[in-house]
This record gives sequence, C-alpha cells and structure tokens, in this order.
Amino acid sequence: MERAREKERKRQKKEIESRVAEEAARVAQEEENSFKTNKDLYAVFNDLQGISRDFNISFETPELVVVGMQSDGKSSFIEALLGFQFNIVDTNIGTRRPLILQMINKPEREVPHCVFRKENVVMGEDPFEEEETPVENLSKEIKRRTKELLGDREAVSDKPITLRVEYCQCANLTIWDMPGFRISKEDRLGAQIKIMTEKAMQPKNRIIISLEQSGTEWVNSYGRPTVRQIDHDFSRTVLVNTKFDNRVKELRTPEEAYMYLQGEGLPENKRPFFISLPVERNLSTKEFKKAIRAKYIDDFKTLITNGFDERRFLGQIGFYRTKNFLERLLSEKYNQTLRPTAQTLSDICTKTRNEINDIKLVLKENTPENIKTSAIEYVQSFVMVIEKLLEGSIIGTPSSHGQTLFEERMECGINDWPNYDFNFDIQNQNIKLYGGSQFQRLINEFEYVAHSQEFPPTSIEEVASAIGLSKSHTLPVFELASSDIVRMKARSALMPLIPHAIKRCSYVMKRLFGIATHVVEHQEELRDVNVNSVRHNEHFLRVLREQYDRFIDDIEKKCRIKMYDDFDSLTKMIDWDLLSAYSPSPSDYPFLDPTREATLERVRNTMCRPPCNLHEGGRSRVMDEEVYNGVLVMSAQLFAGLRFFFVRQMRNKFHAFFVDPMFHGLSSALLSHFRGLNGADFDFIFRLGTEEMRKKLQILEAQLVKCEESHAQFTKLLSSISPVSGSPSLSPPISSRLSGPSISSYHPQVPSSPFSPSFRHREAEDPQ
Repeated sequence: MERAREKERKRQKKEIESRVAEEAARVAQEEENSFKTNKDLYAVFNDLQGISRDFNISFETPELVVVGMQSDGKSSFIEALLGFQFNIVDTNIGTRRPLILQMINKPEREVPHCVFRKENVVMGEDPFEEEETPVENLSKEIKRRTKELLGDREAVSDKPITLRVEYCQCANLTIWDMPGFRISKEDRLGAQIKIMTEKAMQPKNRIIISLEQSGTEWVNSYGRPTVRQIDHDFSRTVLVNTKFDNRVKELRTPEEAYMYLQGEGLPENKRPFFISLPVERNLSTKEFKKAIRAKYIDDFKTLITNGFDERRFLGQIGFYRTKNFLERLLSEKYNQTLRPTAQTLSDICTKTRNEINDIKLVLKENTPENIKTSAIEYVQSFVMVIEKLLEGSIIGTPSSHGQTLFEERMECGINDWPNYDFNFDIQNQNIKLYGGSQFQRLINEFEYVAHSQEFPPTSIEEVASAIGLSKSHTLPVFELASSDIVRMKARSALMPLIPHAIKRCSYVMKRLFGIATHVVEHQEELRDVNVNSVRHNEHFLRVLREQYDRFIDDIEKKCRIKMYDDFDSLTKMIDWDLLSAYSPSPSDYPFLDPTREATLERVRNTMCRPPCNLHEGGRSRVMDEEVYNGVLVMSAQLFAGLRFFFVRQMRNKFHAFFVDPMFHGLSSALLSHFRGLNGADFDFIFRLGTEEMRKKLQILEAQLVKCEESHAQFTKLLSSISPVSGSPSLSPPISSRLSGPSISSYHPQVPSSPFSPSFRHREAEDPQ
C-alpha cells in the first residue's frame, strides 16, 4: 500500500513538474507574441498620434492612478509595467509627492530615455529638462527633488514630480503614482494623503489601479473602501492583490483557495488579480522580466499542487495577465479617443478650404485705405470679447480653453505660494475656467493661502530688544513692543504673497488674448467684412498682442506699487482694535504653537471672539517666560486681526487695481495706439501683412493636400484596429467598459489577451 502511495506521489509530482514546464514555456511564448503584437499596435497608434499632432488635434492620453497603502507595492507594480526598475521602494514613508510618469512609445529607444519636468517652469520655455537622467539615477533624483521641497521632515506635498519616459516597450499613457494611504485616523499626514489621492482619482477618464497586499484580510481593507467613495461600483477600478507569494502558501486546500480567491464584499462578478513581483533590486531589464515570470510560475506551481479550481481562477493569477488586461483597456481608450479624430480631420479640411477662400478674397479686395478702419473694428470686437470673458460667458468654449487650478499652476511658470503647504478645497479647482471666473478662483485661493499664514516664530531676543526704552519714563511698554513685532512679522509672512498673486493675475489676463482672437476669428456674428480684412494679417495681430501685453504689464506694475503702499499704510499704525477683531482668544487657539489641524480649523471657521485682556496686570522688564509669552500672545492676536483685514483689503485692491482697468482702460489704450498710427504705419502693416498672407496661403494650400491625404490614411489605420467580424477582437465596445452601469467590464479576461490572439491554453472559465 505504501509503495502504491509513493508511486502515486511520484506520478503527481512528475505531472506537476510537466505542467509547470508547459506553463513556463507557454507564458514565455505568450509574452513574445504579445510584444510583437503590441509593437505593431503601438506603431499604428504612433502614426495616428503623429497625424493628430501635425494638425494640432488634442486628445487625452490614457491615464492610470495607482493607489494603495504604504508598502502595498505601488512603485514595484509601476516598475513592472514599465519593464525596468528605478523607483523609491526603500524609504520609511515611500513616495512623498505624486509621481506622474508620462510614458511615450518610441520604437528607436531600446534603452529608456528619461527626462524630468522642471520644478519651476518659466512661461514660454520648454517645461522639461534638457539633459536626460540615466535610469540608475532616477531614484536618487526623485529623492533629491522631494527633499528639496519638503526637507527631512515627515511630510507630503501635492506638487507632483513629472517624469517623461520614452521607451520601445512601453505604451503611450500617463501613470500617477500616489503616496500610500495611512490607517491612523489621528494621523495628520494620512489625512493629507487621503485628500490628495481622492482628488487624483476623481477625473472620470482615469482608470484606478487599487492595490492591496494579499496578506490583508478582505474585512480589514482600507484602500478599497476609500476607492469606493470615489468609484462607487468599481466600474473604472482594477483590483490587484500584491505580494501573493506571501499568501498563496497558506492556501493548502482547494476550499481555502476558493474562499480567498473569490473575494468578499465585492460587486457581483467582480474579481481581483493576484500578483507576485521580485524583491531583488538592480536587475537588468532582461533579468527583471525573467524574475517576474519566475514569481508567477512559483505561484502557479503552489496552486496546482494544492488543487485550486484552475478553470475558475487561473485568469486572475499573474502579473502578465494583469498587464495584458490593462493593455486591452488602453487599446479601447485609444480607440475611443482617436476615432473622433477622423471627423476632426475632415472638419480641418473644410476649415482650411474656407480659410484659403477668405485669404484669396482679402488679397483681392483689400487696400491700404481700409486697413485702418478694419483694424479699429477688430480692436473693438476684441475688447468686447475680453469684457465678455471677464463678465462671464461661454463664448470662449471653457472645455477647450479653460484651465483647472492644477493646469493653471503647472502652466503659469510661477513658483508655488511661499510658506504654504496646505491642500484646501479651492472653489471650482477641478473645473476648466477662464477670464473672470478664473480670476475669482485665484482670489479665493489667495484668501486661503493668506489666512493660513500663522504668526511667525519669534525669539526671546527679539521680544527683549523690541521692548526698548521710553523717552519719558522707565515702565516697559509691551504694546509698543508688540506693535513693532507685528509690523515686522507681517512684512515677512504676508507681504511676499502680494507679488505672487499679482503675477498670477497677469497670467490669467494675458491668456485671454489667444481666447479672444480665436473667438473673433470663429464666431460668425463677429466676422464682419472689415474685421475679416485684418484677422489674417499676422503683423497686425503681433502688434495687437504687444500692446495688450504692455497694457497688462503696466497694470501689474501700478498694482504692485499701490498694494505695497496700502500694505505699508495698514501696518504703519497698528490699530489695537485688531486685538479683539476677528481673532479667537488665547484659550481657544494655540497662537504660539498651532498644530496643522488647528490652522485648518481656524481658516475654515474664521469668527469673532470676545476681547482678551492679556495686557492687564503688573509689568516687569525681567524677560521671564510669563513676560515673553504675554508679549508674544498679544503680538499674535494683533497679527491675526491684521491678517484678516489684509486679506479683505487685498481682495478689494485686486479688483480695483487689476480688473477695473481691464474694463475701463483696455479699450481706450488699444484704440488710442491704432488711431495714432499715420498712413505710412498702416501702409507698412498692409504690405507686411499682405506678404505674410501670401505665404500663409501657400502653407494652407499645402496643408490641405496633406490633410486630405492624412484623413484617408487615418481612416485606413483606424480600420486596422477596429473589430472585424470573424477575426479575434482587439477589444469589446468601449462603452461597456468605461461607462454605464456595467460592473463586470473590469474583471480579468481569462485566459487570452486582445494583444495575443494565438493564446488558447486550457479553456478556463471567464470570470466575466
């Protein structure tokens, strides 16, 4: 009997080894087939994108947001997607700033070409660094940039680090690697990370990759309930259990495997992937790929040894299946995003023909005599549009020309607010705005920033020196000391906010030029024949731009001078009514050592409190703790009152000194310039403009030929990635996956991938 059992064990062992070897060979072949198929598909997408870029057709690149707890393996997961190692996986807190990876497929890049976005972008410059960063130095550079912003303190920032990666083996997509969740409810840092991550998950076009360690019991999950607050039915979420090699050893029977792999508390038919990734570091690209495959094979061997339900669950096991599934989703999103481009190209052809006809008409009928009239009417139309954009109008198409607050911060080329690292919910921060609405959002942001400024640290030496000596008596005058301290501290804490806000105001106003000229050019009711005479005249538009920017620069300069003067007036004479105005009492607020939570609460709930009589009682020049704290608290209360009136005053001044001139001074400034030009000036504009229009006509005629050819090519390329009856479908309809009530669309597809139609191994049950 024992001999029979031993024989059976050997037979089973041999069968398992045979199965494992077969699976290893199949996976290797599948990865090779997938790479070849993906390579061809990426080439098609690159061609499509190239055509879109040639004609300035914008479309959203697919985006993934990777979220999870600290040490859930987010960075390792992203490395596996990229195909090479580089990220921060060995620090106590891990990722401390969002890392945005802009992946670009470049067939000629056999070695990853990595370039960081500049930390502070100057408007008009290339936002990315000139020199590339070698892969082996990426982790060091990410740490350096993080430390430069946050120092060594345990803190996070929502200012992202952006890295552009060009590589032959990556897809064209963007990945957001977010700092890991922290469980403690009392953890200030954890609360910041949660808010930051929730904002990153909100855009509907982003696929959420929710990672969880396989060792975490379903009932104890923290990340998935957090994700579910944003994506209620997981309709755009892919669930991934990492470090499966630590859990698979505990699944010793088919029943245990079944109970765990089916999951708990998930929507019907929703199942996660289970992956294991290598822990070894500094692996070459080839070694890394081999190590990932080996981890899957180890998990596969353990599972089949313990008799798991292969037909039901095999499609959920392994990183390569997760990757194939994501590639299919990306293919579908590309298909969804690029398909409207065919119609856009057709529209561009029509627009180009109309523009050619317009220029021919202008060249035929235009004369130096009507340039002046046409220029004046164009300026009047332009100013009218600017005023509409400031007053509030959708005439400029907000979805195309508006900016979210994040986009504004990234593109304005202005450094972050000084001494500000909070993450308040600024009004309409995720909505694309321009003009008056964008300006009003900026003022709201300024109010939050200014109100968050606490009374700066003040040393005992400063307090002792501020008390000084009176001309007429020997009694220490603490009020004079506090007044001096508040005056100096306000200059250091509040005054630097003024130039930053003014620069941002200038940016918001200057970007209206392109929106307004676009409206004048495309709005039918504004396309008067006289306006049409100069709207193609590039020299005239350059002169108009110069005058418009000069007007904004002049406003900025005057605004800065006036606001500095007003700030000096506000702080020159300290009004002691500030002690009780709009300032909580010391018993209610820790003025001298406020926690982050206290500041947040105060900013959100600014209110009036009863006056405090700290300055009552005896006085002594002995600088003990009581005197020191008494003067400081008094100073801090004065600072709080001054801060409140500073915000109110500056808010009004921005409207008076910046917005009001836009309404009442822009028209006269621009019209005065063009009305002041003599005949020779307009003759020069006519001649130069005519030369440029003739050149533009040649360019447009060549563009039309190229556009018509590209439209035909684009249509042909799209047909090559569209599902064809009788052949393997690259992807099911996008609508069933990324919209509507369907919740099964993000489940693992077993066992094949749309990038590998040859894969037909062991018919497994499709969990969808």
